[in-house]
Amino acid sequence: MLRFLAVGLGVALIVLLSFLLEAQSQTPVPPRVEADTPYRIFAPGRVEGITEEVELRPQIRGQIVALKVKEGDQVQAGDVLVQLDSKQYEHEIALAQAELGLALAERERIKNGARQFERDEALALYHSKYAELELARVANERLRKLRVQSAVSQQEADDQQSKVKSLEAQVAAARARAELLEAPAREDELLIADAKIEAAQSRVELAKVELSHTTLRASALGQVMKVNVEPGELTGPDAAEPTLVLVDTSRFRVRAFVEELDAPRVKHGMISTIVADGLADQSFTGRVTRLSPRMTAKQIWSDAPNERFDTKAREIWIDLDSGENLVVGLRVDVTVDPQL
Repeated sequence: MLRFLAVGLGVALIVLLSFLLEAQSQTPVPPRVEADTPYRIFAPGRVEGITEEVELRPQIRGQIVALKVKEGDQVQAGDVLVQLDSKQYEHEIALAQAELGLALAERERIKNGARQFERDEALALYHSKYAELELARVANERLRKLRVQSAVSQQEADDQQSKVKSLEAQVAAARARAELLEAPAREDELLIADAKIEAAQSRVELAKVELSHTTLRASALGQVMKVNVEPGELTGPDAAEPTLVLVDTSRFRVRAFVEELDAPRVKHGMISTIVADGLADQSFTGRVTRLSPRMTAKQIWSDAPNERFDTKAREIWIDLDSGENLVVGLRVDVTVDPQL
């Protein structure tokens, strides 16, 4: 009896296996997907302004006396953002301007020459010395004749001769001074005076430039993203943190990070759709306008369970058609459609 049961079970198993094999052989094979069939590209990204963050620092070190903006303010190019203490530089301008005035006056004095009363005084001195010389010459001639007759001593004749020579030298000096005061300014003196004026003018301009550095202005249209200082603090070009951070938020774009498998497939002009967890009822569209020429370390992750953290990514930039309610730095999910 048991023998017949075993045989029956074996036959039943064989029949069952044959049915299963037949059913499997009749399962339809799915169509093969062509390798070049386009599919959408998904990538994490973040919202940026039309420009990246611009870090601003004063060009000189100084104490902040006025902070003109706060975070979130919109500013125009040239708007004053921070004012540093400027007293030292104002005094330097005043000193440089005084030196310039002195150089101009010196040149004018050289150009105009001596004053008229100085010229008259020099001429009068010349005539006076010349008259003394003539008298001395007459006396010298008389003594010479008397000496021939031995009417005067040799010492008296020699003394008179020395007086004549002394007066001749004094007359020459007086004449030279009078001619000098009457002469026009020399070309080399004017060139030296002009050089001094140019140097003084350059010091004035340099002092003005240094004064301008005490005012930190907006370099372009933008929104104040971050303020890292308070009035009374010291800041400067070597500060650890920028004084302010600006971003142009007149338009928005998204920087996305496309993984290696999809990186070669992204092209300029592809239409993209952007969504954010915080804006579940909104989606944004834009086009790819810039592609990085190289792969870099991935900077944003989607937190998907199967995501690889050691992959490289290609940065792409998408200019958005509109950006209402978007915030700089907001994480978003990007879908790029290669078919469009």
